Amino acid sequence: MKIYAIIPARSGSKGLSNKNIRLILGKPLLSYSISFAKRLSSVDRIFCSTDSDEYAEIARNNGAEVPFLRSADAAVDAAMEEHILEDLRSKFAEFDIEEPDIIVWLRPTFVFRCVDDVELCIEALKLNSTITAARTVVRAENRLYKIENNILLPEFHDSGKSMIRRQAMIDSYKVFSTDVFRFKGSKLGGDFLGRNIYPVVTNSICGIDIDDNFDFEMVKNLIEHAPGMINGYL
Repeated sequence: MKIYAIIPARSGSKGLSNKNIRLILGKPLLSYSISFAKRLSSVDRIFCSTDSDEYAEIARNNGAEVPFLRSADAAVDAAMEEHILEDLRSKFAEFDIEEPDIIVWLRPTFVFRCVDDVELCIEALKLNSTITAARTVVRAENRLYKIENNILLPEFHDSGKSMIRRQAMIDSYKVFSTDVFRFKGSKLGGDFLGRNIYPVVTNSICGIDIDDNFDFEMVKNLIEHAPGMINGYL
């Protein structure tokens, strides 16, 4: 069974310019995901999917393969994961690269991960053919509200109370950190993860996503000034 780690690193970020190659402790952001992939004993090859020659060179220098650049239509603002995956399938065929059975999807904006938890995701797919994908998840706020006509309304049943204890609610989880899913022979599209997804609950620090400068500075400060808090997740 072949397993590839893929680091998707588009160059056109608008929220934070060039965030995927911004430096923390002298290392570009995408290099942290490459370093993590190297620690996964199950992974056979590490690829970076990017539309940028500059990003490609940085990824190669940090140990990832970049035999091709992402197609323009898979690198636009509106492109979703399924478009990148379709592009990968096309490029794998064009460059005579064997498709992997499983892909470990490592978004570079998530710096903190647990090796054991991601290996659990991989193992779940190896052992159970009915599982379509696995995701690391972190506990999330379960008392959410919406604003409608300038009125704050609960998205949950509040029993007519102004305050609800979190413990009285069902557990909720945040996803999108690390996904592990079947690729070879799978139908790609908007539901590429399938409907039978195995969850692995991981440490809440693994749910921090760098979307803007505040997020970047927070992660940067944790890495540079609080190594004890991130021990085992970097």
